[in-house]
Amino acid sequence: MLQVVWFKRDLRTADHQPLQQAAQSGPVIALYVVEPDYWTLPDTSLRQWQFTRESLIDLNAQLKHLDQREESDPMTNAPLSVYLGQSGDGIHSVIHALQGILEALGPFELRSHEETGNLWTFERDKAVARWCRTHSVRWSETNQFGVRRPNPDRDDWAQWWNVWMTQPQYDTPDTLDWQPRASVPVLHSVDALPLRFPVTHDDTRPDHYSPAELETPGRQMGGRHIAQQILNDFFQRRGEFYRGSISSPITAENGCSRLSPYLALGCLGMRELVQALRERRRGAEGRWKASLSAFESRLWWHCHFIQKLEDQPNMEVNNLHPLTERLHRPFDQARFKAWQEGRTGWPLVDACMRYLTYHGWVNFRMRAMLVSVAAYPLSLPWQPVAQHLATLFTDYEPGIHYPQVQMQAGTTGINVPRMYNPILQAQRLDPTGQFVRRWVPELRQVSDQWIFEPWKMPPKLQQQANMRLGEDYPAPMVEFSQAVREARADLSAIRGSEFKTVSRQIGARHGSRKRSSSRRGGKSAASRQQMNLF
Repeated sequence: MLQVVWFKRDLRTADHQPLQQAAQSGPVIALYVVEPDYWTLPDTSLRQWQFTRESLIDLNAQLKHLDQREESDPMTNAPLSVYLGQSGDGIHSVIHALQGILEALGPFELRSHEETGNLWTFERDKAVARWCRTHSVRWSETNQFGVRRPNPDRDDWAQWWNVWMTQPQYDTPDTLDWQPRASVPVLHSVDALPLRFPVTHDDTRPDHYSPAELETPGRQMGGRHIAQQILNDFFQRRGEFYRGSISSPITAENGCSRLSPYLALGCLGMRELVQALRERRRGAEGRWKASLSAFESRLWWHCHFIQKLEDQPNMEVNNLHPLTERLHRPFDQARFKAWQEGRTGWPLVDACMRYLTYHGWVNFRMRAMLVSVAAYPLSLPWQPVAQHLATLFTDYEPGIHYPQVQMQAGTTGINVPRMYNPILQAQRLDPTGQFVRRWVPELRQVSDQWIFEPWKMPPKLQQQANMRLGEDYPAPMVEFSQAVREARADLSAIRGSEFKTVSRQIGARHGSRKRSSSRRGGKSAASRQQMNLF
């Protein structure tokens, strides 16, 4: 029977169960569906699509190695088949593609990896499942990460994760029996992939601002080929100092693995990465051993957080702990805009936001600080904060993003609130002001004494530094210590017996069961390891 392999966020041929099983079962169509309405959502952006487009071109090159057809046939030369959905299709572009294949070729079997995406893709997958049932199309879905569907019990999840990671990888097929794309008129080659999507601005929304149309000069390029180069460089050179360099934005750019966007798009498989890591760690000593062990723990946490969203998809929009909806966090347009644009008046916060906007990436500690500052001293609701950051992240992974934003915003009920002090963070992680001066050039001539608190500078010193507070660079919109005291009081007001009862229920459903006995120090594994992913 004809096999349709639907590629989503699994853009590779290695350890690809749907592709390997399809190759054993009949002629194959490798399908990617361009969904324009997805790419205009408030949590998606041009930078993400550009990375995806590059990864699709790379995937097509991978598939060509499995193509035994005549190179002279231009209609079959590019094995990846692309269906171009139309703006206004909503969640139905995939259904239109499948309907076209069914009408042209008759019955087929659909194969894909499971996807723990945002609510939009969740509803799309449910619609596809209904269509398959109606048209007697068998749809086989398999694990993409160490995420279990369904997940009946968290107690044995960690053990299940390790078993899954140790299973043999699926072999890349030597060859495939390709179904000619020309036999399905609605399918196109990768040459038809659009460069961008039109963005509709909603000026009636006070919080409307999106970098969806912004170029990202410093972002990483997509594709498995580049992912493997970065992985090899990490294992051979950069990874030795991973453990001690992931917190500071100065050292993290080189010290972090930088593999997160390739995992998010499936250019690298999680199982192949874990197994390669364990192979590299054999015989490692000293800093290498400690750093590689720390990196594997992040891969465990990666799947742990995605499992949270898999188990409770509405975490994207609803507070995990319902009583935290009583927190006083009204939307303030001026504060939100200042935070978005990197003009809060706290130099490290602004430097990180500008760096992120330029690169599409910033290290995890600084991501946590950006959320914490928005939620506590600025008292902003987490939902618009989450959407804006999602559009900035080239490595946007919903399953990590929404649980982590809620954790840093204090709405989970099972995590200790972390109220990052941007002054202390700067003094610790950027002691000479190197990072701040690079990304906040208004402060370039400010001395080390005032670089993290420029609002305290006397007017004469401001003049000498060519920095006029309120004109060249803003003062903070709130006094940090007072705002944090108010935030703590706001949290304390809702933490009664009812709050604790609900928290225990949330912990039973989502809490980590990973033992911390093998970790040194007083903090649990959860309290430490959640701080940095990749």
